[in-house]
Amino acid sequence: MSDHSQEPNDSRKYTLTAFLAFATVFCLLMLMMTCHGNFVPGGAHGSNHDENATTHHDADTHASGDAANHENSEAHAEPQVESLKLSLPGNIELDAYKGGIEDQLINFIKNGYDNFSDDSLKKIWFDFDHINFKTGSAELTPESKHQVENLTAILKAYPTLKLKIGGYTDKTGNEAVNKKLSADRANAVKAALTDGGVGTQLTGAEGYGSEFAKFAADAPESDRIKDRRIAVRISK
Repeated sequence: MSDHSQEPNDSRKYTLTAFLAFATVFCLLMLMMTCHGNFVPGGAHGSNHDENATTHHDADTHASGDAANHENSEAHAEPQVESLKLSLPGNIELDAYKGGIEDQLINFIKNGYDNFSDDSLKKIWFDFDHINFKTGSAELTPESKHQVENLTAILKAYPTLKLKIGGYTDKTGNEAVNKKLSADRANAVKAALTDGGVGTQLTGAEGYGSEFAKFAADAPESDRIKDRRIAVRISK
């Protein structure tokens, strides 16, 4: 009897002890919040951290997007070239580009091309960089006129200078067709220079097709375009 009559008292003691423990923990938490105004319970702090991480991720995404746009704009942009004035005998100035055919050819002439044998000169070609043709034809585009005029002026400034013209294609298509097209284009440039009054300084025009092409027929267009060109060399 006595044991059963004491159970309610023990239960009340345990309940009071648990309540006091909870109250103590609660007071401690409130005290910490008062002393540290920036304290936030763990769950809320985790949410803020996630929000910052998301913001940071978005910033990275925008940066990557800008980089991609920059890459795309560069992929479609024309190559940046530096323009310059080139001086010729007779106080003549040419509007050209640094490293272009006019710049290279004039420097080579001034450095004494006469010291080279004809066999050596056969290995030194200068590529036109602003001459183009309508697709699949030997018709020069209007934009090619300026460089033709510059080459005409160089030949007139150096009347003893003689040039041979070569035409080249890439390795795609029929080689016989390529050879004819390259010859037709070389002769089209020869005709344009002749019309400028320097025909006697041109020793010939020849089409080589894909004989000297460096890239395979299935190479990227960005490579194969380098094989489709018109070039000149000095001859004696």
